[in-house]
Amino acid sequence: MRRLLLKFVRSVYYPLYRLKLRLQFYIADHLRLASRPVENAAMPPAVLRFRVGETIDRRVFAAVGRNASDDIESALVRIGRPMASHRSVLDFGCGCGRVVAPLAKRYPNIGFSGTDVDTEAIEWSRAHLPAITFQTNGPLPPLSYADHEFDLVYCISVFTHLSSEHARQWLPELRRVLRPGGTLLVTVHGKQTWSSLPAERRSRVEREGHLFSVSSKLRGIVPDWYHTAYYSQSYVSELISEYFEVLAYSPCGLGYQDIVVAAPRLDEQVRSASSKLLHGPTPR
Repeated sequence: MRRLLLKFVRSVYYPLYRLKLRLQFYIADHLRLASRPVENAAMPPAVLRFRVGETIDRRVFAAVGRNASDDIESALVRIGRPMASHRSVLDFGCGCGRVVAPLAKRYPNIGFSGTDVDTEAIEWSRAHLPAITFQTNGPLPPLSYADHEFDLVYCISVFTHLSSEHARQWLPELRRVLRPGGTLLVTVHGKQTWSSLPAERRSRVEREGHLFSVSSKLRGIVPDWYHTAYYSQSYVSELISEYFEVLAYSPCGLGYQDIVVAAPRLDEQVRSASSKLLHGPTPR
């Protein structure tokens, strides 16, 4: 009986929640009651701001973008690969340009590109951020870029929303578009995030190394394959290590998200890593 009642409450609450969001988006865009505009900054509509940060506040949107770009720069400096040393950079999962816009402003001599599955966000970015080249991509590979096109690929709040199956399909594609010796930077929901989950879910992450959590109330706002993913450090390091050499792991390196920085493996290293994952290490 309790389960049926809970199911009924959810069936009523979630549609009302989604309706409330759409009303908030309308008010923010047309009546401008959510907050005052941020000066000297192209500001995407409320629904695009919400998709990347689950808030429509303009000042929060701008501040998070600046802070994230600062954290990316700091992570690259720590491994001796500062942003200025790169010629071409891809923001994979760029949304409406929240992170790439401040970076492109700071480094006008670097060629910045952005790609995302959100067609509406890419259309807005093309119209309002002309210094950056934008493309759309599908939910699964391939990307339209050439082999070895980029010195740096970063993925902010992307693997935090992908199941391990989706992540595993994207990693070889990200390696393909990176030049040998290039840099991959990704963020994940690490222990700081999942340690606050309910006990059953927390124990599952500890036991299996990962958890993909689907939010019923966000159905129709985000795709079904794009919800919330949690990883242990060992699991995500092993996942990435099949195609990359992990150079650094920084807990809470970007706000509450962990940063993983890696470099592409050579073909023979990839074959060796894949063999170890399938068969275990070679006996000595």
